[in-house]
Amino acid sequence: MRFRRRLAEIAGEPAVTPENPLQHLANKYDKLFDARNKQQRGYELQDLLNEAFKLSGIQTTRSFTRNEGAEQIDGAFKFEGWHYLVECRWRKRLANIRDLDGLLGQVVRSSKQTMGLFVSIKAWSDNVPRLLKENPPKCIILMDGDDLGAVLRGTVSLRELIDKKSEALGLKGEPFYAASQYLADRTTA
Repeated sequence: MRFRRRLAEIAGEPAVTPENPLQHLANKYDKLFDARNKQQRGYELQDLLNEAFKLSGIQTTRSFTRNEGAEQIDGAFKFEGWHYLVECRWRKRLANIRDLDGLLGQVVRSSKQTMGLFVSIKAWSDNVPRLLKENPPKCIILMDGDDLGAVLRGTVSLRELIDKKSEALGLKGEPFYAASQYLADRTTA
């Protein structure tokens, strides 16, 4: 273990220690940006998210299919009595509303105690939050690569971020509340 810590210090990376368990995930996340196999990178992103949720003490369910194989769900988690279905995207282009329509359908076909978390590392086009606000079921929160990076670097806890994102959607109808905005609001409060 000392050898790994010393290598991390030489490389200028914070050491992975029991006090800093997210650092390993942050290192994996950074390496995924250079991945050649884009499909494999998507699967690794799902695994990374599962690990981050587990480190945060949030109960998760790995990727699964339902409705006789008609629907593939990237993952799910349970938080504060709600179930969340997760859709992960890491593509060159920004996500558009069609990319979210599949998740919306999956959430609507679930119980009323279900929401969606759409994770798009490259973010989404400007019309996505506006169109989500127009949908009657306000049930999807958005997370981008900067949000995930803030969580993995320990700038904000995943529990806090999910809670504040859900609060922004529930109280203000805002599907995207950035980690950076939360941190700014927290310092001015």
